[in-house]
Amino acid sequence: MRSPGWWRRNRWGLLVLPVAAAAALAAASYRVETQWWLEKPRDLQHGEQGEWVTFSSSQYDRTGDVPFSVRVRLDGVRPATELFGPVSDDDVLDPPAGVQALAVDLTLAAPSDVPLTGCSLVLRDAEGTEYAYEISSPTIRSQATSPCVPPDARGPELDLIEGLDPDTGPTRPDEWTVSPVVLLPDGVEVTDVRLSWGPPDGLLITVS
Repeated sequence: MRSPGWWRRNRWGLLVLPVAAAAALAAASYRVETQWWLEKPRDLQHGEQGEWVTFSSSQYDRTGDVPFSVRVRLDGVRPATELFGPVSDDDVLDPPAGVQALAVDLTLAAPSDVPLTGCSLVLRDAEGTEYAYEISSPTIRSQATSPCVPPDARGPELDLIEGLDPDTGPTRPDEWTVSPVVLLPDGVEVTDVRLSWGPPDGLLITVS
């Protein structure tokens, strides 16, 4: 008696193969969304230095979606002379050889009850290389924890932890200026400043 052919022996596996392939593609597309699209801001609103831009997006806390709007103006990018935020004598702005420190002068405006502390700041050059604002580094320490709000009047926080009052601290003014400092290699020319309160949304301002 002749043994069953290959197609007959594997007919059940062949029947479920399209379903398995569809499931694999769905899982891959989910990973693309979570690991690539949400890795950093990609849906960017554009602005120009010296002009007011109204940026609207959403943040998330224990209550769910928290929409917000903030007006932003990039006033300039310049060599930094001091750190951003309250500093002590130990917090010296002394970049090593081959490193420059740039201050990003920003003016922002929003109602004082809008949480804006969860901001990220990145400088980019013409090739798209990114240099992020850091709270501390091996060469500078104790910058303000958020680059987008006054260190001494941060305003409310998102309601992230049960039992912790998110509305503590001095009231933030309706309009304010900040000058966070970013370290990057000597010779790099900054072309863009990117702000975000969480991907995928972001604000990209061209440096003139």
